[in-house]
Amino acid sequence: MCNPGAVGNGRRMTPRRLLIALPATAALVALTACGSDDDVTGTVTSGSAGSTTGGASSSSPNAAGGGISAAAALQLEDQSGDGGSVQVASVTAPEAGFVVVTLDDDDQPGDDQVLGSAEVPAGTTTDVVVDLDTPVPAATGDDDGTEITATLYADTDGDGSWSAGDVAVPEPQDDGDDDDTDVVDDDAEYRLG
Repeated sequence: MCNPGAVGNGRRMTPRRLLIALPATAALVALTACGSDDDVTGTVTSGSAGSTTGGASSSSPNAAGGGISAAAALQLEDQSGDGGSVQVASVTAPEAGFVVVTLDDDDQPGDDQVLGSAEVPAGTTTDVVVDLDTPVPAATGDDDGTEITATLYADTDGDGSWSAGDVAVPEPQDDGDDDDTDVVDDDAEYRLG
């Protein structure tokens, strides 16, 4: 016979056991809900070529303010080319935004000049190609290459394109990065040729 108060091992579900089982069940349900079935792998078609592994997208206004930036990261490596584009090795964005490449060479006129930008989706994108509006200038003096910086920006003004009104994504609190900024960025040397 079926006993409605019996558990599979023959023990009755007492109020005490119920109080212990409910939080554990709630935690299990919450952890299961944290997973995402909408991960996407494919090619980015918004001017930056690479593959994307999706994450949850957020359009909340505090997303760029550090609320979910713990996953944000960017990796730019030394490279060479004709100066017309820069390849960012990897970008992890908590929400859709932009990678902005700037000149970061104190020996160059126009230090901090924006060279170009590319749209990136939420999630991790590899091999992001940023087509430059202004080419990377030749190195000056004894330098072998020109210093550039790539910075991750959130589309804070919501217009779908990078503008000076967009805000750089803050570094995660536990980043351990030893650069002198508090935003998600990386610098590299670019050699023409």
